[in-house]
Amino acid sequence: MEIYQPSEDSYLMSKILKEKIPKIKKLNSKLKFLEIGAGSGINLETVFNLGIKKENIFSCDINKDSVNYCKKLGFNCVHSDLFQNIKGSYDIIIFNPPYLPYDKNEPKDSRTSTTGGKRGNEIIIKFLKQAKFHLKKD
Repeated sequence: MEIYQPSEDSYLMSKILKEKIPKIKKLNSKLKFLEIGAGSGINLETVFNLGIKKENIFSCDINKDSVNYCKKLGFNCVHSDLFQNIKGSYDIIIFNPPYLPYDKNEPKDSRTSTTGGKRGNEIIIKFLKQAKFHLKKD
């Protein structure tokens, strides 16, 4: 399985982080950050470059190659299907989810990165239902 490479949506997420993180850091300098589906680690690198310490940056991916790659970059990353192996609570949780409907013609290896379920929104719904248990209240 290949690592999900950054594309337009990845760069948009990185741009938004660059806009929002400095403002949020003014309110809380010790932000705990979690990315579900870290892929190539582009967003982990972005928040690190914005001053969030590596010990406060956490991530996971369903793709073991991505997990190993992010670990080589020096980030905390675990193999997990959404929040399955995630403990604790975080100030910021991001996810660039797969959102396309199931397509039987799509290669099986790429479905994990692109297919969000039969209708395309099942993974997003599952994420939203679970995220509230890991998001800090304040």
